[in-house]
Amino acid sequence: MVDQPLLRIKELRTHFHTERGRVTAVDGITLHVEEREILGVVGESGCGKSVTSQSILRLFDEKRTVKYEGEIHFKSKNLLKISNANMQKIRGNDIAMIFQDPLSSLNPVYTIGYQITESIMLHQKLQKKKAYEKAVEMLRLTGIPAPEKRVNDYPHELSGGMRQRAMIAMALACQPRLLIADEPTTALDVTIQAQILDLINRLNQELNMSVIFITHDLGVIAEICTRVVVMYLGQIVEEADVEKLFSNPLHPYTKGLMKSIPQIDGDRSQALHVIEGTVPSLHDVPNGCRFASRCPYASDLCRAKMPELKIVKTGQKVRCWHYEEILEKEEVDV
Repeated sequence: MVDQPLLRIKELRTHFHTERGRVTAVDGITLHVEEREILGVVGESGCGKSVTSQSILRLFDEKRTVKYEGEIHFKSKNLLKISNANMQKIRGNDIAMIFQDPLSSLNPVYTIGYQITESIMLHQKLQKKKAYEKAVEMLRLTGIPAPEKRVNDYPHELSGGMRQRAMIAMALACQPRLLIADEPTTALDVTIQAQILDLINRLNQELNMSVIFITHDLGVIAEICTRVVVMYLGQIVEEADVEKLFSNPLHPYTKGLMKSIPQIDGDRSQALHVIEGTVPSLHDVPNGCRFASRCPYASDLCRAKMPELKIVKTGQKVRCWHYEEILEKEEVDV
């Protein structure tokens, strides 16, 4: 019997009902996460990365303005079909999430220790004293100095890096099988960012925990991920192993993102590459390829018909009508 992936998403669509009508923020996402894998999800703001991750945990349920379609299978359960009560048992326990801004995610009127022990007592049924001891242990695991003291601090008493570590400690308190990290290093300086990335990488190996790492920074993807999906306007436009993606990007959007990465040994007199235009509004989604309005290779076909996400000879998946022609032209130019 072939081992099933830990998480398998099939044709996920997340619709929101707004005053201007229904919008589809995630449109037909299909992906999987293997055991112990770190999967990277990359794209500009507005591409649907965070909505995809929050849809996995059904965090929009309380809004009552959302509709999900498709399947999200986690450990043989379709998360879109189970009850709210069963979903609550999974959130923070089997699947945990680190949010981009810990200061807005942590409750300012409760201590760090109280917020971590609350999750432990809820999911692991430990007594308060044991839960408190485990909270200290988790803070120590994430590298916070003097955890016995910091456990009694309020969020505003911690630095940005410490708050992010506290969020990670809270997420890991119940030893989840899957950790979703939604741009956890965006607001941190480069030194703290490197420490957080090392921490997530180490915990992935020590705890045998799978990770979905969401970011707009391809440099971070290259550092810790094994496989990556590139999203644009609610869809996956390319999927590949990290090495293949960096050595042979196929989609024009991926190529644009690659060119936007600063090169240490590059010509500093040259301006960084910029992808012209912006991500379109969800209220005005193009009919054909969603990247066509910003793509230098777009044709009438691109503007009229949406390409399928298909597997190519290299094993990568790409959603582009002209990726072969573009690749051949670039090889000739080189």
